[in-house]
Amino acid sequence: MNIDKIIDITASSVTNIGSALIGLKTSDPYMVAGVAAIGPVLENKLADFAKRMLSSLQSKRIAISTQLICSTINQNIDNGKSVRNDDFFTPHQEPIMDINESAASKLFEGTLLKAKEEYDSKKIPFLSFMTANIFFAPNISESKAFVLLELLSRMSYRQLCALMIFYRRNILPIGRWESRLKCTTSLLDYYDIAYEFLSLKDSFLIEQNMPNGGMGMGITEYRISALGKELVLTANLMSIKQQDLSELESKVNFITSSLQ
Repeated sequence: MNIDKIIDITASSVTNIGSALIGLKTSDPYMVAGVAAIGPVLENKLADFAKRMLSSLQSKRIAISTQLICSTINQNIDNGKSVRNDDFFTPHQEPIMDINESAASKLFEGTLLKAKEEYDSKKIPFLSFMTANIFFAPNISESKAFVLLELLSRMSYRQLCALMIFYRRNILPIGRWESRLKCTTSLLDYYDIAYEFLSLKDSFLIEQNMPNGGMGMGITEYRISALGKELVLTANLMSIKQQDLSELESKVNFITSSLQ
């Protein structure tokens, strides 16, 4: 494989996907080994996907996700980030399937499977950003990588916006939503927003804000958790459109002010 261009798959070998690939280059000799590890992961899985029965829409989703993953990897390299040098790219025996596969390969395949079935195309970039960034994050273990992928895939786009709002504001008084929203007639049309914000608790992405570490009763304030912050940074939720954030934040402010 040409290390200066670790992706070299043509449309003929990867139907409907090859056209989405970009060349990934590095001139830093210390990064060559790490970058070269990514190539086979992408090539092998894309070649496998090319043999699957996919609708035109599914193929397009996969192509978009692949292109975003590649461009993010390329950007990370240009920014001087180093590909993780642990065993994330090392194939290990999978006894059930009797094959050798790496954590990176499984994560990449999982991301493409999620993207393939993702009906809200606005989520596809963040699934892709996260996977590419994990290739550069040795602090994220294989098991945590899969947890983050599952969490992100289950969240709605508006929940991604909600988590980003928590990241920016840190604390929101949504505890009172749970107890008082149903008693406020003017807010009946905002149940869906309340559900999406409050559901972040179940995924441990937000947590109660307890002053002085206490366990007081009637906690109404919630803050983003360490896991939530990690998801924001790894999935690059900072790139969510400002307009989408502003529109949701306006509704959050209306709900909060109505319950004061």
